[in-house]
Amino acid sequence: MKVSDYIVALLQRAGVRYVYGCVGGAVTHLVDSIFKEKNIRYIHSYHEQAAAFSASALAKYENTLGVAIATSGPGATNLITGIADAFFDSSPVLFITGQVNTYDFKYKRPIRQCGFQETDIVSIVKPITKYSVLLDRADKVEKELKKAIKTALSGRPGPVLVDIPLNIQRGEISPTSYEVDVVNEKKTREIAKEDLEALCDDIVSSKRPLMLVGGGCRVANVREKLVSLAEQLSIPVVVSLLGKDCFPNDHRLYAGFIGAYGNRYGNLALAKSDFLLVLGSRLDSRQVGNVVAPFVNKKIVQIDLEPDETDRRFKKRRCIVSNVSEFIDQFLDFAEVQTSSFKHGSEWLGKIDSLKRVFQPLSEPKRAKVESFHYSVMEEISRNLSLEDIVCVDIGQNQMLAAQVLEIRGKQRFITSGGMAPMGYSLPAGLSLAIASKRRVIVIAGDGGMQLNIHELNTVGKLRLPMVIFVLNNKSLGMIRQFQDLYFESRYCDTDECSGYYSADFIEIARAYGINGLRIDRKLADWRKRIRKAFGTDTKLPLLVQVDFDYPTYIYPKLEYDKPVDEPDPKLSKEEKAMLSDLSVS
Repeated sequence: MKVSDYIVALLQRAGVRYVYGCVGGAVTHLVDSIFKEKNIRYIHSYHEQAAAFSASALAKYENTLGVAIATSGPGATNLITGIADAFFDSSPVLFITGQVNTYDFKYKRPIRQCGFQETDIVSIVKPITKYSVLLDRADKVEKELKKAIKTALSGRPGPVLVDIPLNIQRGEISPTSYEVDVVNEKKTREIAKEDLEALCDDIVSSKRPLMLVGGGCRVANVREKLVSLAEQLSIPVVVSLLGKDCFPNDHRLYAGFIGAYGNRYGNLALAKSDFLLVLGSRLDSRQVGNVVAPFVNKKIVQIDLEPDETDRRFKKRRCIVSNVSEFIDQFLDFAEVQTSSFKHGSEWLGKIDSLKRVFQPLSEPKRAKVESFHYSVMEEISRNLSLEDIVCVDIGQNQMLAAQVLEIRGKQRFITSGGMAPMGYSLPAGLSLAIASKRRVIVIAGDGGMQLNIHELNTVGKLRLPMVIFVLNNKSLGMIRQFQDLYFESRYCDTDECSGYYSADFIEIARAYGINGLRIDRKLADWRKRIRKAFGTDTKLPLLVQVDFDYPTYIYPKLEYDKPVDEPDPKLSKEEKAMLSDLSVS
């Protein structure tokens, strides 16, 4: 049979339902074979970067194999940012690139290029893939493609890339099977009894224990198990950016989002805890800061698949090498037979509740004496989310604002890019989830990020996708502008409309793509009503909501480089510091 037909048949058997791509000469055979397969839908992207983001977001959301396809040369190199996103956020994605005919490929000849648009994409992406390979013989296709798919899904998930020359795609193959082992091998690691005993002792003996939920919990798909674990231990929970939707934010044990822009109460809990159980997080500087003083005497146990991923800056840190899901299962089984009771109830939890009340997100801009309308808008968005909405967030101030303010609960999801953090992520991510899930998707982006992949509105409009797209338009690159205030004496270069950066009227652009628009600003007396209308059941979707800010926006708290995680800007007043002392968390 034809090689391209076999590849598509294998994808279908592997459970692939969607392929995102931008057709080009070197993938015409593959695209034609996809179109002939009735169980796989090809979604045209208007830039290969968007295709990569769409595939990666779908993989994050479903924990299944995402697929993106691109032609040779510029098509392949346009995928790179999305490949890196999948690599850093552990998303299993198969990237398929077309390549020039093998007789036009330079191989090791000391020349720049032989065939038109020839680019050695395999060598380029090796550092940001789990596996990449050139399939330059038809007899390599079956074995290598199966290996790539299994590699993407096994262990810590991640991206793989197969590069397939045009003459191989149109060639013939006699496959031995159409099946691929896509089940992640269950190599259960039995955790040593002494490690479980030591962990129980640490928790029981602690006065202020805390659990930190990271992105590894999303990869392991353990939302319900985390609730069981937290309730069994009676231990409060903080979340990282990628762990935001892994623990219900309205749960009595939820203690906040932590990190450089984390909730102040979450960072205070993190710093003042005496024992920290870390599930699927590296404890990098973006989460705990560069100054490690609050962690010097803290007992820390990290659970991670790979010990090399865990942070070694902390003296009293121990690592248990395990899949998070398997760890929870084994620990709960072990803990149930222990006579020790995990009860840290009233005092520690009461202190955290008091911190949450005093340092709720909308108090921070007031503390910093800056405008707070953007916080109020995000709070109103949070109030109107249905329990099944999917929220896709871009990069920049909008991302940190959403992480601080949105209360993710029920079956809601919070999808964003953490490690690579590319602006322009949320729109292609959101449209892929709207197509696959059939649920309403809320996209939150800044004006800067929106302009990077704005062409994907074409797909949103033409397919009439169930999406509400919020563009928070401060007419600037707000996060960098805030940096320039802090570190460059307010010299705004290339960040606002007075220094080279320009915004746009996104409602007019949306209309060009057949999408309705709604405008909001703080001068409108009914702005809250307009947000509620955007979420109304009778509102025709898709809808783009442009929220205009006529002032410089700032996100607080913000941790500076040389400060510990519990001392972000803005500084606390004497009265607030005294209040912390009264709460016995100083």
